[in-house]
Amino acid sequence: MNDITEGYDTLPPALSPEEESELWRVYVETRDDDARSKLIENYLPLVFQTAERLAKHFPTHLDVQDLISYGNLGLLDAIRKFNPDEGVKFSTYCNLRISGAIRDELRRLDWISRQLRSKVNQVKRVREELEIELGRHPYDQEMAERLDITVEEYEVLQQEVQVKTMVPLDRKWDDNGDNDTGPIELLPDAKAADPLNELIRAEIKEVAMRGLSEDEKKVLVLYYYENMNLKEIGLVLNLSESRVCQIHQKTLNFLKQKFTQREITPYMF
Repeated sequence: MNDITEGYDTLPPALSPEEESELWRVYVETRDDDARSKLIENYLPLVFQTAERLAKHFPTHLDVQDLISYGNLGLLDAIRKFNPDEGVKFSTYCNLRISGAIRDELRRLDWISRQLRSKVNQVKRVREELEIELGRHPYDQEMAERLDITVEEYEVLQQEVQVKTMVPLDRKWDDNGDNDTGPIELLPDAKAADPLNELIRAEIKEVAMRGLSEDEKKVLVLYYYENMNLKEIGLVLNLSESRVCQIHQKTLNFLKQKFTQREITPYMF
């Protein structure tokens, strides 16, 4: 985070109540540019304070100076629209306008639409509820039933909500600048296979397949290695989607017990 108090010592001294009242009278009556500039200078600390307060609730990669810039727009708007005769304290009115301007600009720049963010939150909430109820990660069919949609619709929904937080690639992990490592240095090579993972994956696959029926083996391979959904697997095996789901769940329960006995963590599935 940048030090947003930087620049406080360059601000003019705060106006006295009498000076402030007279300045507002002149500005409201004449819209004098000099009076407007003095009002802006007097209330700039409100922008810094509001930006500092809001920054605590936003991701750390957001530049506080950007928040201040957005807040300045709110300050200008507040000064232009404020009417001292209405009896409202300007600092209260202005804080609302500054906060609103910052939030509005962040929403405008947000690459995730409000509708999509609502879907993300809904899926997250339902998944958390089912995890608590079931004591495990819910299956696609269970998620679909709770959301009152088909499995196919849920799969489409999953694709829509697979949203990642955008982080500047040039940002360093250490805000103090002591660490030069940033996200771009840690990006994996998607084309390179991890030999250890490939070995573990092969061993786990071999252990997993022992003791399974042909249908159970096919469901595992098609689901986890061919990335087919339950409906597609059903068409390939000439089985109903619900039957494939039953086989899948039964197989997972069997494997969970098997891996527990062998002290194997099946994270490669």
